[in-house]
Amino acid sequence: MRLPLPRTLVLFLLLTSLAGRADAQVDFIGKLFEPKIFRVTNDLRAYIRNDLQPVTHDRQDELRDVDLIFMKAMDLSGKEISTALLASSFAVLNRTDIRPSLPLLGVVILPLPAEDSVDSRERIAKLPRYFFPDSPPDKWGDSDKLVHFFGSAYLTYETGTRKLPDAIGKLIENGEVALKLDSVTDPRDVFANRLGQQFGYALSDGRDVVPSDFLSAKFIKK
Repeated sequence: MRLPLPRTLVLFLLLTSLAGRADAQVDFIGKLFEPKIFRVTNDLRAYIRNDLQPVTHDRQDELRDVDLIFMKAMDLSGKEISTALLASSFAVLNRTDIRPSLPLLGVVILPLPAEDSVDSRERIAKLPRYFFPDSPPDKWGDSDKLVHFFGSAYLTYETGTRKLPDAIGKLIENGEVALKLDSVTDPRDVFANRLGQQFGYALSDGRDVVPSDFLSAKFIKK
């Protein structure tokens, strides 16, 4: 079975250019080149790879592990929420590159943040994937929804976009289809984006919350 394509750097840039403050994209690009985000992302990847328990089909175990990923990111970032969310978004990627189809250029291979291939396989094998009541029972489950969740939370927290709760998720989904990363808009992706938005809103309001407060709320298909 083909692994679903996750949230990507291209879509982060697309979204920040369309859905938030004018300086959000510049801030995002700047953070990509800060040593801190590389360090936090790499250390968080190592934590997922070495310290998380093997994947189970127990939903509470999976929700706990999603919380642990974010809490570890907060610890590694020195409690900087923005850095923790961005590092979490990269650390839960379940691919090493993306291959969008662009006008005139055709299929372009865009590498994602570098990681040894063996380390990548071991990390991906540890990613939580059965944290929704209706997560697919196959070996991938909902692992791709993690990057939707954390990516939308980051963008919501950074841009302060609050007027249209679904705007971020819809823009991302439309961007994926436009770039031929997905053939059609996936309502499950949209819902995961929406939950991430709610998480980002709560964090921006100073609430003491963790991902499971939102991921445990509903069936993702609704």
